[in-house]
Amino acid sequence: MKANGKIKVAFITIIFLVSISGIYLLHEVDSAFYSAGAILLSASLALIAALMNITFTRKTARESNSLDFQKSLQSDVHYNEHVRKSAAAAKSRKDMRELAKVENRFDEDAISIRYVLNTWERAANAMRHNLYDELYLFEAHKSMVIAFGIDFREFIDECQKRQPSFYENFSWLALNWTIRRDSFQEANRKKQLKKIFKMLNKVALHKIH
Repeated sequence: MKANGKIKVAFITIIFLVSISGIYLLHEVDSAFYSAGAILLSASLALIAALMNITFTRKTARESNSLDFQKSLQSDVHYNEHVRKSAAAAKSRKDMRELAKVENRFDEDAISIRYVLNTWERAANAMRHNLYDELYLFEAHKSMVIAFGIDFREFIDECQKRQPSFYENFSWLALNWTIRRDSFQEANRKKQLKKIFKMLNKVALHKIH
């Protein structure tokens, strides 16, 4: 991925600069400090290498988790069936708030909507904790997630009246991806949208509805 290339270049540049700086300093200091300087240089390079390894390991794990999640969606018969039913409900039913009420929890459409939302609530939580690669999943699923956010907004709002924390991660994700998608469509708004992204990431979860 492009990010991997940028990270590699950054680390190679850092290692190069540290090496050059270390060699230069070794030539400048008194010979009595050669040994200590060489040890310090070696330790610095070892630390950079360790940090590089940790960074790539975490990124690889995120990418692997994201691929596994995407594969699980494709192979999950129940998920795909609930997506179909919830999409049909969004088109045909006008009582989304009623569906979200406790007394209708066994309604087939309500069950399908909750299944879909719960799936993406867990995924959004994983993204916020850097367990999934958000940008990768954005490219693959942005249209569907944004559509869920629009179609089931009233359902979510009704659920949050009972418990504000219901679907808060999904709400954050749908909003975040809507802003990111729009930022690609209008380049002149990118600076403003970047500020909004930073603000979103600072907002406490329970404040996002």
